[in-house]
Amino acid sequence: MRSWRRASTLVEVLVGLAVFALITGLIASVFILSHRYTRVSQQVSRAQREVAQCMEKFYGEFKRGHSQSFQATTATNETWFLSNRPPASEAALAEFAPSGEVLWQKWVGIWCQADGVVYRGELDLVGGPAEFARVDLGTSPSTLAAISTQPGKKRLASAIRRFQVSLDQRVVTVDLESETSNSGNPPTRYHASSSFLIP
Repeated sequence: MRSWRRASTLVEVLVGLAVFALITGLIASVFILSHRYTRVSQQVSRAQREVAQCMEKFYGEFKRGHSQSFQATTATNETWFLSNRPPASEAALAEFAPSGEVLWQKWVGIWCQADGVVYRGELDLVGGPAEFARVDLGTSPSTLAAISTQPGKKRLASAIRRFQVSLDQRVVTVDLESETSNSGNPPTRYHASSSFLIP
């Protein structure tokens, strides 16, 4: 007895190939979208991380500053102020006069460059460390260039689009905005604002 095997028709083969191509296309689309969303998520995460890191560094500097010495508080991407941190060491404690008053040591400047990198620099106080009442604020740097051109600048953060510092009595408010991007994705911006009470 002879057995017969039914062969597929051309139409059935074409339908099978079309279904296979459709399923393959759907799987590829899922992988592409998943990869894109992962990259967007990484952008958002990096933008948030850069803002948080920069804000933390700002606070570390501001808590050693004097509120009445803040300069250019209406400018964008720059500020400078008196600091009581001795220039010799970042970990050094504040120094005090025999009267018990803290000694102000230097001008600290913070600025953001066009490439999004935020730097911090310092300039020794004219005449050396002094009590605030004896500091001549008239000799403060007239522009940030006096500080930013000094050697020893330190990087605080990157991917920062802009920052602005404003002062209300002893409360310093910082508005920060970061911007990150990966190729193929639109830029991601993240904005945060924080206030610090300083001496």
